[in-house]
Amino acid sequence: MLNRLYTHSASKLLLFLAGAFLVANCGRPISPEHPLKREKINDGVSRKIIVEDKFEWAQIFTRIEANTPDGEQSFRVQVRSKQDSILWAAISDDMIGLRVGKVIVIEDSAAFTSTLLGLDWTGSAHDLAGMTGVEVPFQYLNRLLRGQLISAETAMRYRFDAKRDLWVTKYAISGNRKVEVDLDRDLRVKHMTITDPTEIVDIEYSNTDERTGYPKLLESTLKSRPSYTVKIEVSEIRTEGPYNTPFSF
Repeated sequence: MLNRLYTHSASKLLLFLAGAFLVANCGRPISPEHPLKREKINDGVSRKIIVEDKFEWAQIFTRIEANTPDGEQSFRVQVRSKQDSILWAAISDDMIGLRVGKVIVIEDSAAFTSTLLGLDWTGSAHDLAGMTGVEVPFQYLNRLLRGQLISAETAMRYRFDAKRDLWVTKYAISGNRKVEVDLDRDLRVKHMTITDPTEIVDIEYSNTDERTGYPKLLESTLKSRPSYTVKIEVSEIRTEGPYNTPFSF
């Protein structure tokens, strides 16, 4: 009788501990460093996921190719950036290597200078986006190049889409914009859609850098103008910092 009672009590204790363990783990955010270690993840499973940039400074060497119905243009762009505060870029012609100009964005202020074009300009980051025709606001570019979410909390709730084998989330940001993000099983950004009242921008990410988690290839298309595409290929990523961001007229 005592043995049966002891066995029954021990079984209830084990069940309680197992349940407590599962509840604790279901509430714990996961991240690329601490992913969900399951071969099979059920459709609709919901978890908080941390997508976090570990590097304050980054220097990224890129080749940017823009395709339009009028033709193709390509540039070599060196980007130096500090998290959420500074984005500096030196732009050179891809064919002849001639410096085209430099641009700097510090929070909401921006400037562009080009000896080749005989142009010196200062204004807001919003105005710079309009002047260059870049549909994605310049304030977002720093985070997009680093494979980070824009205007989001560090830990966001995602739902697993078993059919696509992706973690998915949707949220709203300023300017009446909506963002949809897909993460792969390694919890790296795979796809992002930014929707505002006038345009939809799709950004496809691939070839993730193992050390930083930054994408090495980004391809962007506009919903209203699918023949307009921008491809960004990353050849080198440095994160030692801080980096100089020289700029003068």
